Amino acid sequence: AKAMIVGADQLQRTLRALAGAAPGIAAGALYREAERIMTQAKRLTPVLTGSLRASGQVIPPEIRGERASVTMGFGNAAVGYAVHVHENLQARHPVGQAKFLEQPLNEARSGMDARLAEDVRKEIARAAR
Repeated sequence: AKAMIVGADQLQRTLRALAGAAPGIAAGALYREAERIMTQAKRLTPVLTGSLRASGQVIPPEIRGERASVTMGFGNAAVGYAVHVHENLQARHPVGQAKFLEQPLNEARSGMDARLAEDVRKEIARAAR
């Protein structure tokens, strides 16, 4: 007995397109997760002039083969003190705190797999339309 799938050609085209788009879809999900973490980190960043908080950034994803990575952090040429402020547990800040990036990153670990999977699922459904 032979089984025939109606729309098999369309299904194959869709699957090929999704396979090619998979690294980009995963990278997009990772980038959006990093942006959520950065938003939380900026809320915790000490503010004196605002330069440190403004230096927080998420670099667009880098895709190498089937792997995607996202870099995020604080500091730039004008703000060379980001690591010192982040690591100084003795400092008391009127606004913000030490470990302003580490804390939201650690908090985001819980449920991150599920959030990334849901983001990817939504993007695959959108791409398959």
